[in-house]
Amino acid sequence: MSTKFRLNRFSRAALVAIASFALTQSAYIPVPVPRVDTINSAVASVADETSAPYSWGNVAINGMGFVTGLVIHPAAPDLIYARTDVGGVFRWDATASQWIPLMDGFGRDQKHYYSIESIALDPKNPDVIYAAVGGYTQEANGEILKSSDRGITWIATGLRTPTGEHVRMGGNENWRWVGERLAVDPNNSQVIYFGSRLDGLYQSSDGAVSWKKVTSFPATGTANGGLAFVLFDPQTTKTYVGVIGGGVYSSKNGGANWQLLKDDPGVNQNPQQAAIAKDGTLYIAFFTSSDTPQGEVWKYANNQWIQITPESNKNYTSVTIDPNNPDIVMVAEYPLSSSGMYRSINGGKNWDRVRLDVKAERWWPSWHLHTLMGRLVINPHNPKQVWLTTGFGVMRTDDITVSPSNWVTYMSNLEELVTFVVKSPPLVGGAALLSGIADMDGFRHLSITNIPSQTYERGKFADTTGMDFSEANPFIVVRVGSSPGVGGREDSQVRGAYSSDNGQNWRPFSVPPTGAVNGKVAVSATLQPNGYPIIVWAPQGNVYPHRSLDGGQTWLSVTGAPNGTISQLWFPSQAVASDRVDGNVFYLYKYDDDKNKTYGGTFYRSVDGGATWKPTVTNLPNDHLHYVKAVPGMRGHVWLSVYGNSLYRSGDGGQSFTRLANVQRADELTFGKPASGRTNSTVFVYGVVNQTEGLFRSDDATSLPGDAAGATWMKVSTANQAFGNVTYLEGDRLKFGGIYVGTGGRGIFYGQPNLKIYSPR
Repeated sequence: MSTKFRLNRFSRAALVAIASFALTQSAYIPVPVPRVDTINSAVASVADETSAPYSWGNVAINGMGFVTGLVIHPAAPDLIYARTDVGGVFRWDATASQWIPLMDGFGRDQKHYYSIESIALDPKNPDVIYAAVGGYTQEANGEILKSSDRGITWIATGLRTPTGEHVRMGGNENWRWVGERLAVDPNNSQVIYFGSRLDGLYQSSDGAVSWKKVTSFPATGTANGGLAFVLFDPQTTKTYVGVIGGGVYSSKNGGANWQLLKDDPGVNQNPQQAAIAKDGTLYIAFFTSSDTPQGEVWKYANNQWIQITPESNKNYTSVTIDPNNPDIVMVAEYPLSSSGMYRSINGGKNWDRVRLDVKAERWWPSWHLHTLMGRLVINPHNPKQVWLTTGFGVMRTDDITVSPSNWVTYMSNLEELVTFVVKSPPLVGGAALLSGIADMDGFRHLSITNIPSQTYERGKFADTTGMDFSEANPFIVVRVGSSPGVGGREDSQVRGAYSSDNGQNWRPFSVPPTGAVNGKVAVSATLQPNGYPIIVWAPQGNVYPHRSLDGGQTWLSVTGAPNGTISQLWFPSQAVASDRVDGNVFYLYKYDDDKNKTYGGTFYRSVDGGATWKPTVTNLPNDHLHYVKAVPGMRGHVWLSVYGNSLYRSGDGGQSFTRLANVQRADELTFGKPASGRTNSTVFVYGVVNQTEGLFRSDDATSLPGDAAGATWMKVSTANQAFGNVTYLEGDRLKFGGIYVGTGGRGIFYGQPNLKIYSPR
């Protein structure tokens, strides 16, 4: 039974087990709005600024994030879809040479839908697309969505196990590049198969109105990989299913019976992706293990297996064929490398190594091809054109027959970064934004539309998890994070850095505290006589907070502050903050280790520059996802949001807190520039206000006393920008109404009132 709903958005890249959500909402998502710099609005007066609707667009980065698959419709040229592990599904706009995100309307309760397990197209109806969604098998909240208008609107089709549970999916787990697990019968659009990771094979015979488990299928696979692909032979009635750790099965009678293909390559060869040539030949790429790569490439024709492996001691995951010429086949290794692609023009008897000459964004590292391998696809409408997806994005060559082949990245509007922190210092002429991201450090964004030319420090940082600046001198910025060492992030050689020029240059911390890595950082509002601010660093794990008085060159222990304020890398939070006026005051929140407690959080304060700390309020709402933010320009004013709870504020330096009226849930918050005629900061809240979910702005809440019951709130999120996986909010301190939204898989968004007098920074 299908449930129609209005696309409401997303999936946190943090490994947080969220209870499954029964979809009952009815909703719609239009094609996403244009970039904010292309929107033409009617001329509006300044008086309209407080009520104008919002325009949204991505901060341009163009890369980073695993594009796990790509499919091209066999009958509709240029109808191309890409799937990602944490960013949803995108459709290619050939006219504009950019991608259209199709899932930005998913809300908080559907955030796991942004991890795509598989996609499938209806060969007979170009308007129909299916998406298997769900990030982690432990959450057991998988679903199959169907769209009949190319991803503009979707329905949840209600895929369930025979006992009524959600089918477990792992769109952001190992083996997420295999497939496609989901397939539509090219001879009968009503028949759809889905090969799951843990729950076997499922079939619909009525266009996904209903599903049933195929009890005749004898295998489930191993190691969470399950069934790797389902493939129909359009020339016959044959259906093939590849099983990780279990070989390849076929059916000739619509799934009534299944047989293991005899003399297959063996259980150690894990089938990954497959393709069927025009003459019925089945090509399969196999993977063994990362430690001892001995994968192979085979083809199956006339009931015989023929090994056609290009090179030994490799793993192979992707294979594609020219649908018009059964002798032209291409394969790719996993992980990919600059020499890890092969092409054959005689059915695999001989192979030529493909030499790739890639024109990529300037900030992409030289090793970007040595990364996760997604999908290799020969365009059925133009066999010289080949598409490739990797851990950095999408690229294409328009003539694979030349050597070296010229490849160009196509990443416009396909933003899939996981964001840890974003900061927008109030510095006229400075960077519009400073970002801290997963895996690729972060960027100094001169504007939201200009693609950065480089990361902060090429090759030094992998992650920037925390960042802050000094109110007295916004040129001073401090960040903390890690770079993968021999033993992982905890073995990092780089853990933090100091900048005195708005993030243009960085000086690494000289001798970080023992064991300190990642976490969050706060910088004092004022400077000391030596010209440096005070830095307080709350590292990840069990390391206690430390402070520095000399820009991170030396570190001092503190007393009274708890450890464990940041439990792990992927849990978004901001546990420590500085008062934005008083340079000696810092704040800290510590959740109770018993995560089953609804209350138990403790608030701490230091009034001597972070040297000593004392608890001020106990029994606050309890969760490891939390944000402590101080109000700019208001001494002693600090606010607290705790995931799933209401919004709390203090006007006495954290000695007491009042719960705000009309805010039923505040998962995250930030402050921005005051409205015209006001001196108090605006406040943005992501959560539920007046019983409505979304992202809200209040221009007067920070000026009202107590619970701010009379505050006015305006919803600034929209039907097609619902922000389901927010990881960090940052108000624009130079433009009223401007806000940056960092996400766990859709990069960074910027929103502003939709007025012509406003332009993006």
